Amino acid sequence: IEAVTEASAEQIAAAMQRLHAAYPRWNEVPLAERAATLRRAADALDARLAEFCGLLVKEAHKTLGDCVAEVREAVDFLRYYAAQAEQRLSVQTLPGPTGEHNELRLHGRGLFVCISPWNFPLAIFAGQVAAALVAGNTVAAKPAEQTPAVAARMVALLHEAGVPTDALALLHGPGETVGAGLVADARTAGVCFTGSTQVAQIIHRALAAKPGGMVPLIAETGGLNAMLVDSTALPEQVVDAVVQSAFRSAGQRCSALRVLCLHEGIADPLIEMLRGAMAKLQV
Repeated sequence: IEAVTEASAEQIAAAMQRLHAAYPRWNEVPLAERAATLRRAADALDARLAEFCGLLVKEAHKTLGDCVAEVREAVDFLRYYAAQAEQRLSVQTLPGPTGEHNELRLHGRGLFVCISPWNFPLAIFAGQVAAALVAGNTVAAKPAEQTPAVAARMVALLHEAGVPTDALALLHGPGETVGAGLVADARTAGVCFTGSTQVAQIIHRALAAKPGGMVPLIAETGGLNAMLVDSTALPEQVVDAVVQSAFRSAGQRCSALRVLCLHEGIADPLIEMLRGAMAKLQV
């Protein structure tokens, strides 16, 4: 795994100034060209699936099955946001009050800070960055400090696909210092965060305390995910679904099953089957 240097305060300040200055140029790049860049990155990532799987195993300690799924999800994110941008951000014609037609041109907000988690260090990282870039924003990407090499290689791939180096920068370091500094920076025009509810609330308060206009926060946090099983369900299928959802990735997913609600008519035998299936799991 290649070493990823922690960003110093001076490097962060220089990168933020460079990204802030580059925003107008990147925002003026035609939408079709930005979307095509994302699709080139998707094709390149798809072709390098084995390489990125190996890196995910080495740095994030994932199983091969989870690695393949994550690389494919990252590829899907790149293609999805390219398509969504073309559909939602294309020039729209609106009727005026006297019958004339006005063009509505949607554009980026400026410099976005993207803070991603360690449990999906490629897919969520790529999704956040791709969505911000294709909308015309420049991006300061702060990956989880546990998995910076995955993020660094993805940033390099995006640069190779055509994203300018002054439109996307990787800034590695602890959330308490690097992440907090990026959120508080006066040039930050938006924040995209995936992680704990507690940290999302800290970011929210920090943004609310900043002078000037509102800075949007897009936060994806944890949940209390439930499965409801009625008396007609096939027990074997239920057990398989429960084990997959609750324990795949060691349960370290925001979407992992937390609460299982069973109809009383099938509860006892199904719980016994579930005990047997769980006894076969290996850490």
